[in-house]
Amino acid sequence: MTAWIKPYRRKDLASMNIEQRERYVFLRDAVLDRTATQDEIDELQTLLASSNEFLDDYIEHAHQESSLAWDAHPTTSQPSIPVSSAPDHPNWLWRYMPLIAASLIFIAAVGWEWTTLQPQPVATILSSTNCQWGNGTLPTSVGQELTSGRLRLISGIAEIQFPKVTVSMEGPVDIELISSQRCRLHSGSIVGSVAKGGEGFVVETPRAEIIDRGTKFGVFVDSAGDARLDLMEGKMDVKHLTNGRQMTLDGSGRAYASEHELETISRPTNRTVTDQRRTDRSNGEFIHISSAYGNGDEGDVTSGPRLEGNDFPRPDDALLVKHSAESPEWNRKAFIRFDLSGVTQSDIGEAELRLEGIATGMGYLSLVPDSQFKVFGIRPEHNIPWDSQDLHREHFPGRRENTYQLDDKKIELLGEFTVPQSKPVGQFVLQDERLKDFIQQAIGSTATVVITRVTPNAPSQSYVHGFATRTHPTANPPMLRLHVTPTTAD
Repeated sequence: MTAWIKPYRRKDLASMNIEQRERYVFLRDAVLDRTATQDEIDELQTLLASSNEFLDDYIEHAHQESSLAWDAHPTTSQPSIPVSSAPDHPNWLWRYMPLIAASLIFIAAVGWEWTTLQPQPVATILSSTNCQWGNGTLPTSVGQELTSGRLRLISGIAEIQFPKVTVSMEGPVDIELISSQRCRLHSGSIVGSVAKGGEGFVVETPRAEIIDRGTKFGVFVDSAGDARLDLMEGKMDVKHLTNGRQMTLDGSGRAYASEHELETISRPTNRTVTDQRRTDRSNGEFIHISSAYGNGDEGDVTSGPRLEGNDFPRPDDALLVKHSAESPEWNRKAFIRFDLSGVTQSDIGEAELRLEGIATGMGYLSLVPDSQFKVFGIRPEHNIPWDSQDLHREHFPGRRENTYQLDDKKIELLGEFTVPQSKPVGQFVLQDERLKDFIQQAIGSTATVVITRVTPNAPSQSYVHGFATRTHPTANPPMLRLHVTPTTAD
């Protein structure tokens, strides 16, 4: 029996009176072996009551004895522990109280951590209409609770219900749910409706962060990461992630966040652009004029007599542009008219033409190399009236008589840009002094520009490039971005 006593216990007992220790060991073993008399049991209880070391030692040995007895003889009753019957010895309870308390705290901590580490639902899929889902990290069934993760919708419309916010996803869209109060739009379009109490909902984009203040709003992120923000009602704050610029949109504002800028965008209204910028005129400002503004318009012309839509489908809301020496009858060029009548007596400091390339599904990209595009301006004296409904191969501005070509005498080159073979979608920007001078001359009237592809060696089945029109549901329309400064006389 003494062989079960651990070395540190021997050390504790060795520090005591030798006779007392030997007596205690004798009594302990006798009790555990069930050979002790009643007097020896009483004597052992007295020793245990007088010494914590004896008490610890006895508990340990009693435990070991009962464990061995249980393993060898399951039906054997456990030896009685004399100390348990000692009503006048409270030390053992207080001695183990810290251990018990620590155990309870540990169990509580583990339970809390387990609970907090479990993914918590942040939203629910409310509805799904004609949805084709891409690879994401979350389930896509209607009614399914969603934890943090990513959803990729290829096509269709789905509604996500956050606690106080409903978000409509319009495929193709790539969105990440972060929490019940925050999401990140990587690309595509969403529309958010915020109920009372949902103020503070955040939509992150690659360029800017939107903080809702109780609104209905739309956000579109193109493939380059630039974001267009449309406030439909209420108010929201917008912060550019790079330069830190912040603005608050109120009512029905619109903003555009590019890599380096956060700017407001004018809407097509009956007000003149001059009226819109009247509040800050001293140092000049950037204004945006799209083909949807005022008397703006757009359309494309095919060189041959056959037309897409008659012989085969053509994509909606796209300006088609192509050049192929093998099949010139299918060459196409696009015309865009901008209304500059609201820009009066101003100096143009910078001018950019922005186009957003969209997928057309016409022809093969692998058959066309990186493509060069030229942008021409129709000289003012040849800028004949036209509209998208009557634009055709025998009626377009800048036409050379009896041909389907542009007349070099009626046009002027404003600049060039390149569309990579591997990336026909996304934003393309032309910034050129010739464009700036052309726009400067057209202030107070309208300006028509022509988009042509000049890459010569593309075969007939080569890709047809497309640029979004003003009616495209998600992409940006053709747009002029101008830095204007009122002249002294203004």
